[in-house]
Amino acid sequence: MQTTVDYSLLKDPDMKEIFYSFIVETKELLEKLDLDLIELEQRPEDMDLLNEIFRSFHTIKGTSGFLGLVKLQKGEASVNEEIMNGILQGYDSIKALLSVIEDQKNENVDTEAIISTLQGIIDDLETSAGKPKQEKKESKKAGAKQETKEAPQLSDQIEPDPKSEEKKSVKEVKENHEPAAQKSLDEKRQSLIKKGENTIRVDVERLDDLLNFVQELVLGRNRLAQLNIEMMMEHEGTELSRNLGEATRQIDLMTTELQLAVMKTRMIKIGKVFNRFPRLVRDLSRETGKDIQLVIKGEETELDKTLIEEINDPLVHLVRNSIDHGIEPPDERVKCGKDGKGNITLSAEHEGNNIIITISDDGKGIDPEKIKSKAIEKGLISKEKAGEMSKQEVFNLIFSPGFSTAEKVTNVSGRGVGMDVVKTNVTKLRGIINIESEVGKGSKIIIKLPLTLAIIQGLLVEINHETIVIPLNSVIEVVRVSKKQIYVVNQTQCIKLRDTVHPLIDIGNILYCSKSNGKDKEWQYVVIVGIAEKRFGIKVDKLIGQKEVVIKSLGNYLGSVEGIAGSTIMGDGKVVMIADIAELVNKIMVTN
Repeated sequence: MQTTVDYSLLKDPDMKEIFYSFIVETKELLEKLDLDLIELEQRPEDMDLLNEIFRSFHTIKGTSGFLGLVKLQKGEASVNEEIMNGILQGYDSIKALLSVIEDQKNENVDTEAIISTLQGIIDDLETSAGKPKQEKKESKKAGAKQETKEAPQLSDQIEPDPKSEEKKSVKEVKENHEPAAQKSLDEKRQSLIKKGENTIRVDVERLDDLLNFVQELVLGRNRLAQLNIEMMMEHEGTELSRNLGEATRQIDLMTTELQLAVMKTRMIKIGKVFNRFPRLVRDLSRETGKDIQLVIKGEETELDKTLIEEINDPLVHLVRNSIDHGIEPPDERVKCGKDGKGNITLSAEHEGNNIIITISDDGKGIDPEKIKSKAIEKGLISKEKAGEMSKQEVFNLIFSPGFSTAEKVTNVSGRGVGMDVVKTNVTKLRGIINIESEVGKGSKIIIKLPLTLAIIQGLLVEINHETIVIPLNSVIEVVRVSKKQIYVVNQTQCIKLRDTVHPLIDIGNILYCSKSNGKDKEWQYVVIVGIAEKRFGIKVDKLIGQKEVVIKSLGNYLGSVEGIAGSTIMGDGKVVMIADIAELVNKIMVTN
């Protein structure tokens, strides 16, 4: 008989805060469970880890029961290395169910199939333990005593008795002679509890509002600094000038500190993204028949929430590529003198005002000749062009839409999509991507991103008597070249810098439809910029300096202007345009 479930609590305005807390906390528990279950597969006899998993499931069961969510409450599963696939399927079902609860405020998800699968696993375990299936309900607790370390059951311990659990834990410690490990685990748990007591949840919209106020304050600080300079020039040495200078320095210091504090409130550890990958690597390793170990480094590195949301998809594509194209099958690795188990390393670190994310593997590497052959076959380049390309230029062909070196299409790769998506997303985030690879030794893909997209460091330059801001995170270097070092290749001006040819961009011609200068200068300043994997040189008339600027939209009246990312207000009140280097480069490539 179909049971009618009342979901009115989920739609009750008075329960809104409780429901929101339930969703957030359950998501956090599921993220932790994802890691714990993969870890348990590697250490099936770790009772502390097993008890931690029990507690997480028990918490989900208890809170969902309070809200009347019966499907989410009645979950049974057995934890065992051999049947981990079934456990993870159950985990995926809980995630899908939570998503429906959050979006639709009901539990309209068919869970019969997964419940049947898990029940079959439990029945098989009980049969192997010598307990008749029909006695399951009556002898549930008794059955728990018959369990072996190889087949601990979550269904029988889903509501563990705290006292008995404590005694069991102490017994395990004495048997294994690991008091230090137990003490460390207890300290970690106490640290997590203390951390939870000292934190509060804040709506993201409030943080966005706070950031907007800080942006306006930064503009005011820049204006005050400009007025201070003018005052010092006119009234140098006066008491008024000294007092204004002191006040300006104090406001500058406090504004900078406030800005950093507000930015930190929006920062999220990249581990929130990295922690999704052990499961991905585990599943794809089994699908491809490879033995792969994932190493994660720098998960404590923080970056802006907006970047966290955008960087996940590019990383998924890159890790999938490393698994499918990079790491060889175990027998092939052994023949090459390597360990049968492949390694993929996912790391993050800060470098100034940027974050560097690296995905590396110890696989077969990228063969430039194979890339060339495929590119010629697909009509992306000619044989003549292939012969002129540098190793880095050949690697960059990987980011071409529709390009793939896979011999056949699989669920993992071969469809010609993925790497071009990576390039698009990294470019959108004003980032730079590089590929390093050596045949037989492995590959490394390095992504460089700004820490935030709201307040940036900019390089102020003058082009056609107009001041333009070039985002500093796109700038590789600034060089001064003579007119003899500027060549024309296929009607495009270029310079050669350390054996690499960089096409030159005339922003004045693109933005103002006029050449920068009718006369050839003896010396020319060139700003080398990097967008995704490409490098270009921007001709500028004058270098003004570096400045911290706030990106402002152009407003509804102007809307979107091609080649302009936004605007900023200088200290003297002048509005200056911020160049969208990615769009300018893309326009040049399409034109050529």
